[in-house]
Amino acid sequence: MEYPLSQLRRYHSLTPEFIRDLESRIRRIEAAKNNTLLLKGDICRDLYLIEKGTLGCYDSEERKRYYTWIFHEGDFVTAVDSFNNQTVSSETIVALSFCVLWAITKKDLDELTAKFPEFGIIRQILTDKYHIQSRVMDAKRKRPPEQFYEYLLSTYPYLQHVPATALASLMGITRTTLYEIIQRKKR
Repeated sequence: MEYPLSQLRRYHSLTPEFIRDLESRIRRIEAAKNNTLLLKGDICRDLYLIEKGTLGCYDSEERKRYYTWIFHEGDFVTAVDSFNNQTVSSETIVALSFCVLWAITKKDLDELTAKFPEFGIIRQILTDKYHIQSRVMDAKRKRPPEQFYEYLLSTYPYLQHVPATALASLMGITRTTLYEIIQRKKR
């Protein structure tokens, strides 16, 4: 339980009452590599905090995966629209490695936000952080693949360790093109 608390304290101090309430609501989950946490077509009921490992979030079409995000330790992960609006998800969330996760339901998250002002502040800070990250990522995707690759690895070094198929998909290029970029960088 110390890991989630340490992550939340990065954004705001926590009251003992909040900590006790959170402890009764949060769940620790271990997910094996390739475990699916959310299937396209289901409603996303949980927000995850990654303590260990890497999760991928992708859309699929005709058996092809289009990764929109790859998350790592310290990241909060959910299918945003499905979770916030409790609607059917167009995304799938999968473990790209063995993961230790902390999960909380939408209902519990909303109750904690209503009950504890400090959690409302933390939630808003994290919403803003991920919104900005998403806008930056969208802008960087428009750059040439070599520049986008450099940006990704300098900003998210853990991406060096994800499957090449997932990284190429995140970049919007083929695996062959990714391998060519990597080979040029080695020279």
